[in-house]
Amino acid sequence: MSNFPFSKENLPKQLIINNEYVNSRNPQKLTVKNPKNGELVADDVPLAGEQDVDAAVRAAEDAFPAWRKTTPAKRRDMLNKLADLIDAHSKQLGELTRITLGAPWTSFGAFETALCAETLRFNAGWTDKFAGESYPQEDGFMKIVRNEPLGVVAAIIPWNGPIGNVGLKAGPALATGNCFILKPSEKTPFAALALLPLIIEAGFPPGVFQVLSGDGTTGALLASHMRVRKVTFTGAVQTGKKIQEMAAKSNLKRVTLELGGKSPAVVFDDANLDNAVNWTVNAITGHSGQVCFAASRVYVQEGIYDRFIEKYKALFQERTKLIGDPDLESTVLGPLVDEAQFNRVTGFIERGKDQKQGTLLTGGAR
Repeated sequence: MSNFPFSKENLPKQLIINNEYVNSRNPQKLTVKNPKNGELVADDVPLAGEQDVDAAVRAAEDAFPAWRKTTPAKRRDMLNKLADLIDAHSKQLGELTRITLGAPWTSFGAFETALCAETLRFNAGWTDKFAGESYPQEDGFMKIVRNEPLGVVAAIIPWNGPIGNVGLKAGPALATGNCFILKPSEKTPFAALALLPLIIEAGFPPGVFQVLSGDGTTGALLASHMRVRKVTFTGAVQTGKKIQEMAAKSNLKRVTLELGGKSPAVVFDDANLDNAVNWTVNAITGHSGQVCFAASRVYVQEGIYDRFIEKYKALFQERTKLIGDPDLESTVLGPLVDEAQFNRVTGFIERGKDQKQGTLLTGGAR
């Protein structure tokens, strides 16, 4: 078992650059609060500035020549080892996430850390499977397509899955021989900043896997950096548009965007009604609705609409009895991530009532 010193009593508050914890050169700091009670968690979380971003990019560039030549088997073993370490320290990572996210362990934290580990393992299996292509050479020309790593890849991840998204972003980048810089959300920085002991134990060389906490200004520095070859982002549509623009105006870096939206559910009259109700309620109550699969829209065929609504309301009311302290394992629904998100959600409800755009079935108030 690796030495993992972090907990809610000992929070990581330094950047990860070149396999070392370093202080940010930017005097500005981030403030985070506990959503379950509004209490201050920390007001000294580093906000990576231009010098910090440049330092991380330089370290990644220095590491890239050797890392790209590392055998697929070695990269595979490192990713699998990191996945094992994520599993071994899942409760600690969940605690570091929960203290500013408010997501209970039983209903979300366990799922999210397992997602991170399994995504790393999935990508570990791909390290030696990026086949190229060749074409007929009868015309005297040798025609070969060979896939090569880009170099420095940056990822900007959202607050609603701060450890799960580590696997989703780091796994593909590292498996294909790229050096990786992660920027977690300013709302949920601690699990990512705690990864250094695990990165080192897994065997990743300096400069290969780095973490910069910060806000949108840090993300903008990465998206517009002339020596970052790709940026991947999960989050809001408007932010994604800005990242696409910054990438184009800088060095035409490659961009992957997974942008905001809630997956709707469609229920036809031949569906198993109880099963449909169960899973649509599971979706909207999972992580208190703060996920892309929340099914905040449910399209129900007219013939079963009344029965569906009756069952949906009853099960939803039953599920909301499990609202409570996210630190208790009996809790299923925790608080929303912060006051801004709370106000945004209640704003939807209030506008719906004021404009008479629907019927409020249950809840809608504190």
